[in-house]
Amino acid sequence: MPSTARQRSNSEIYHVMARGVGKCIIYEDDADRRAFLGILERERTEQGVTLHAWCLMDNHYHLLVQGELEDISKMMKRLNSAYAMAFNHKHDRSGHLFQGRFRSVAVESDEQFLTELRYIHQNPVKEKLCPTCDYPWSSFNGYFDRPWLVDNSLAVSMFGSEEQFREFHAQLDVTSPCLDIGRARRLFSSEDALLVARDVLGDVRLEEVASLPRAKRNTALRELKAAHLSLRQIERLTGVSKNIVERA
Repeated sequence: MPSTARQRSNSEIYHVMARGVGKCIIYEDDADRRAFLGILERERTEQGVTLHAWCLMDNHYHLLVQGELEDISKMMKRLNSAYAMAFNHKHDRSGHLFQGRFRSVAVESDEQFLTELRYIHQNPVKEKLCPTCDYPWSSFNGYFDRPWLVDNSLAVSMFGSEEQFREFHAQLDVTSPCLDIGRARRLFSSEDALLVARDVLGDVRLEEVASLPRAKRNTALRELKAAHLSLRQIERLTGVSKNIVERA
């Protein structure tokens, strides 16, 4: 099946994410994380891509980047390939490390940029790795005055102080998917809808939703609707009829 064309951003800003194949661990220790960041900085620089935010989780990573889509795609391909080779060599492993193509969401407004930025920094909180955004393997710490790897100028220009930056990151339910909060519903591409749905449901697989007990099924459906997926998208992803989704 041919790949779905990526949505292009007029701002040239994208939230990109890559996950380990089968959700496998992609960083075994801090040395792996440092090696990954070194490769990221090299490839980002070579392709002329600006990095606004990053976060490394155990089995996936998030980046907020800016540049030509072709340059970002080349950076991601080279980053994942080089890191996979280094990881496999170090840990006596073979085969693919990352699952398919990287995911991307086009960023089209200042509001969405800030939402994506906060979502990336809140990811460890959502995964219960730490109670606040002060996670050692993201760009949050020192972002306002001691940035590492990132260009913080765009985000800093939107805040009057570091206190406002931290207050902003403490807001909202961190289980919410990455969306334009408070705006009209955004039309997700099929690829982005799948990413959002998987993120919302966590350990519950989409193909399992239809067979869950009614109460749990309806809870899952309500969470997907709250993520601003369309009824048709939820029907297609879960196999639950549109009428049932609407009534849940």
